[in-house]
Amino acid sequence: MTETASTTALIPRIHLFELLDQDWYPRTLRELGTDYLYTVSEKTGAYDAATDILARGLRASETPELLDLGSGGTGPLPRLCRLLKSKHGLEPHVVLSDLYPTVQGAQRAREHGVDYLERPVDATRVPPDLRGMRTLFSAMHHLRPEQVRQVLADAQERNVPFAAFEVMRRTPAGVLGMLPVPLMVWLFTPFIRPLTPLRLLLTYVVPVAPLASLWDGLVSALRAHRPEELRAMTASLAREGYTWEVGELRKPGRPTVTYVLGLPDRTTR
Repeated sequence: MTETASTTALIPRIHLFELLDQDWYPRTLRELGTDYLYTVSEKTGAYDAATDILARGLRASETPELLDLGSGGTGPLPRLCRLLKSKHGLEPHVVLSDLYPTVQGAQRAREHGVDYLERPVDATRVPPDLRGMRTLFSAMHHLRPEQVRQVLADAQERNVPFAAFEVMRRTPAGVLGMLPVPLMVWLFTPFIRPLTPLRLLLTYVVPVAPLASLWDGLVSALRAHRPEELRAMTASLAREGYTWEVGELRKPGRPTVTYVLGLPDRTTR
């Protein structure tokens, strides 16, 4: 699969650089972005529709452990864990990880009673000591198509459940929907903790945070993998004993969530 991916796509996939992906990006600015993304997810429930898919994966797992990759500033799992418990009676042991772990993410995770690995974890090279169901939230678009296939293939090879979720959409509406991001940053910043003088300065006086989030949002939409592209990837991995599913989740008042679910067949273990 090429970088332009599907020939039927109205907008070809363009893998521009995201600031949050760069190892040179200053930690302070990185945390401005990841803290904003966490707050939006927590306050809006953008990924609430993923709860039932997560439950299916956890029930197919041999362990109660759930390893989240590309967690950034914590992501939606603390909120989803509450929904899993209330709706499905499931209480997984959640471990969050990221290629660039953040101090605020680790602190916030502890406050929510989940673990956060302070060592870097590359989603394309998951260490063998990290077990359990694997998840990614708003992380697949960071990966090129061959890297996505590598992540999927490794989960299948290890015979562990896998679920990835994205709200980014590579459509005209999806790209245009990123334009109000600076306004969103201004609106949600008062809810971010800790609300430091530096955060206020770089948001309302010198608009570094809004402009950086706008750039990364536009790039994310242009990088997003379309459902038909993900189906082609999973179809190329098909084998007996492991089932792939690609779909879209819709919940009133929430963004559409594209998901990939991989489930091992219990009978083949």
